[in-house]
Parts: sequence; C-alpha cells; structure tokens
Amino acid sequence: MSELDPQYISKAKEIVHEKFPEMAGTEPTVSTRKAHSKGGAGIETVYVLTFQADISLQDGGRLMRAVRVTMDQTGEIIKIISSK
Repeated sequence: MSELDPQYISKAKEIVHEKFPEMAGTEPTVSTRKAHSKGGAGIETVYVLTFQADISLQDGGRLMRAVRVTMDQTGEIIKIISSK
C-alpha cells in the first residue's frame, strides 16, 4: 500500500488551518480506508487525515475538536468534516 505524498498532507494542513484557525499547529494522523471508486468501477484506497486539538472555551470549559479530511490517492479532497 502506497503512502500519501507529503505534499498532499501539506495541502490538507493549509486548508484545515485556513477554515479552522483554532487547529493551527496541529499535525494529522493518517489512516487508510477502502472505498468504491467514482462510477463504481472498483475499490480504491482513500486517506483520512485526522486533526485534533483541545480548545479553550470562553466560559472556561474545554472542548476536544476533531477535523477529518478524506483524500484520494491523487490528493483531491473528497470531504472535510468537523466535530462541534
């Protein structure tokens, strides 16, 4: 199984840090998943980059924030989801 190109990881980090400034400075963990390819032509490997940060809230509480970026093997972002 091939590794995700570091250039694609950098791309995901830039996008996450831009959309979620509170995630700045976090490094993702990278895992792989099998998914049906577009058009149902077969199974392909997708990469899931998970960013996590412990955020301080205005009321003094804490929140564990998670942002997940799913990418294909070419570095195209398929989706981005985040916890609230």
